[in-house]
Amino acid sequence: MKLQKKILYYIILILFSLLAGCASMQNNVLTLFGSQDKIDPSLPMIKNIKTINDVKSVGFEWDMIDNPSSIQGFVLYRVEKNGNIKKIATIKNPLATHYYDDALMPQTPYAYEMSSLGKNGFVSPHSPAIRIKTSFIDAVESVFASNDYAKQIKIIWSPHPNPSISKYIIQRQDERGKFLNIGVVKNRLYVEYFDKDLQDGKEYRYRVIAESFEGAKSLPSVVAIGKTKAKPISITGVKASNDLPQKIKIDWDKSPQKDIVNYRVYAAPSLKDNFKMIAETKSTTYTDNLQSNGAERFYKIVALDSAGIEGEMPLGAVKGATLSPPPIPVITKGVIQNGQAIIEWDKISSPRVKSYAVYRFEGSFSSKPLRFSDITKNEFIDKDMVAGKKYRYQVVSVDVNGLESAPSKAVELLINR
Repeated sequence: MKLQKKILYYIILILFSLLAGCASMQNNVLTLFGSQDKIDPSLPMIKNIKTINDVKSVGFEWDMIDNPSSIQGFVLYRVEKNGNIKKIATIKNPLATHYYDDALMPQTPYAYEMSSLGKNGFVSPHSPAIRIKTSFIDAVESVFASNDYAKQIKIIWSPHPNPSISKYIIQRQDERGKFLNIGVVKNRLYVEYFDKDLQDGKEYRYRVIAESFEGAKSLPSVVAIGKTKAKPISITGVKASNDLPQKIKIDWDKSPQKDIVNYRVYAAPSLKDNFKMIAETKSTTYTDNLQSNGAERFYKIVALDSAGIEGEMPLGAVKGATLSPPPIPVITKGVIQNGQAIIEWDKISSPRVKSYAVYRFEGSFSSKPLRFSDITKNEFIDKDMVAGKKYRYQVVSVDVNGLESAPSKAVELLINR
């Protein structure tokens, strides 16, 4: 058993030495396992190799071998960036004189080598390096971007003259200056694109790239600058009344812009509250009917153009108010004389007060009172009283609009039986 193991060991050692010797070829030879070729200097070298360069491919043409029967074909190599040589193709036809390599990068240099392939699997010495540079597709021309559309920009360009173009890629520059793809137009003769949902009154930068059916991209076009339609200008001359009963009238200047179609009225009870739209009108005036006295409200007016673009909300607001009630009378006298009630109060000097009114309650204040109006003096005499019944009196002042003050303090009177 030991003798057999020794014999087997020497056989393996001898085979390994033989194989290692066969594999130790120079000049970029392939190893025994196929990663390097074995060179046979007697094989014919490839001569007069010509190339035709395209955007993503290169075509090769070479002279026919004088004795094609001596070989079985050709091998095409490409030199990688790291200097390694990569086998691209084995062309098993000794009569072939053309081949190609594709899936390349545009505008990129490459280097190739070729060898003839012997019938024994060996190759000839490599040809001198064939250096090429892939070409490019010309940029799209005449790119324009609109500057007057609402919330969108239209980009148009000239059709690319290259019939191999299958589509266009539209790019927009972001805030960091990088152009990003935003859309694709899938026809060489379809030469417009709409970029939508944009901010009002803002510039955007675009470029267009053509792409061939093979996926090769053109050089970027020149940058086209577009702009969306600006928002309407701010409204001026806004005024709000403070002297109308239970309503506020707001007026403003007409916008000088010709395409303004409406005005929107926004209101809030205070500057700290959210402003809400309460009306939309074509007029330059609006009346806010509040049905309350002494109410305050703040207003903002915003223009709306024909494209539906609303102007900027003003930072400030105009304050308006409904007319406050007139001053409250102060009763100075309330007595019974000669079976009559006599009520007197201080005369109010305010020019707003045009008259007075007296309310007479019989029983509780929840009962409906009797109102005596159009009293111009600061005195009231009630002759229509019943003995033994209590009466309560309150006085209000009344202005020219009929607006009443809050009632005075009540005076209670009684005629004894």
